[in-house]
Amino acid sequence: MLLLAVEPKYNRKFCERLAQTISTETDVPQQCRDFDTVMIMVRRRESKRSAQAVAFEGMTPAEAASAIAARERGHLNPMQIQRRMTNRKSNRVW
Repeated sequence: MLLLAVEPKYNRKFCERLAQTISTETDVPQQCRDFDTVMIMVRRRESKRSAQAVAFEGMTPAEAASAIAARERGHLNPMQIQRRMTNRKSNRVW
């Protein structure tokens, strides 16, 4: 009889990868809550989102979503491009 060592489904690596995609602390499975690093990662993501929300307060929801997506990819959003193109103080060519 051959017995294979089966890893539990909710090991640390699995939970850490899951934490990178989870947006709120309530979405974390109970088995993953035992790992401190996982909960720290989720809480850190939540605090980043609330800090980003302040930067995009005056925008419509669609503009804010596109600006957040552009920031995550490392690109400029349309508002930043417009600001740079119309700034008279700098004579830079973009």
